[in-house]
Amino acid sequence: MKDDVEARFELAESLDRQGRLREAEEHYRAAGEAGHVDAMVQLGLLAVETDENEAERWWRAAAEAGSKVGMGNLGILLSGQRRTEEAEAWFRAAAEKGDADAMHNLGLLLVKRGDVDQGAEQFRRAAEAGHVASMADLGVALRELDRPAEAEQWFHRAAEEGDARAMTNLGSFLYELGRREEADQWWKQGAEAGNADSLFNLGVRCEHRNELTQAEDYFRKAAQAGHPRGEARARALATGLRANGAPYMPGLF
Repeated sequence: MKDDVEARFELAESLDRQGRLREAEEHYRAAGEAGHVDAMVQLGLLAVETDENEAERWWRAAAEAGSKVGMGNLGILLSGQRRTEEAEAWFRAAAEKGDADAMHNLGLLLVKRGDVDQGAEQFRRAAEAGHVASMADLGVALRELDRPAEAEQWFHRAAEEGDARAMTNLGSFLYELGRREEADQWWKQGAEAGNADSLFNLGVRCEHRNELTQAEDYFRKAAQAGHPRGEARARALATGLRANGAPYMPGLF
């Protein structure tokens, strides 16, 4: 029987990879109803976009069967529904099983409610396990906790792993310390990775050097990357006027 259930699951995976989702779901469901935990997780993934109740049912079944992936996915779903206490409990359960994504999500939840110390501890656990986003968020948390040397260390580690947000945050951190050439270099790397804030900050730095054509180009690129002030800043630089008609003063972040 166990071999039959595993065979149904493997068939479902094969059909899934081929894009035959309707057939795959049929076999995932048969395996899930027979107790196959990974099938339960997959059924939740197939359901979540259209039926969160169905996704919750399957992820809860997987979580209660001990799946750390099921626990983490259930936590994300519940958090999005503002069922914070339940979400926290499942993130903790998954984190205790060593799930770095759950540690990171638990850290985000704790920081959001104002518990930066505990959030930083969860980020640290995940970061030490190699979770790059946690390295970046640990840097932010440590900066907020006024532990700048540690913050810089973790910003560097995340940036060196290719995290564009960390490159941007490291640049801003170094700029505030007066290490402006280093800041520019990290913002350039962030911009090359498509980070909107790095692009915007480079625009401001071009204004500082009176390189106004290049500044306008950076602001427009920042807007294209999603920066909420990029387009307005480019327009103000081009016309010399802010949106309210006041004269534009270049060089401000």
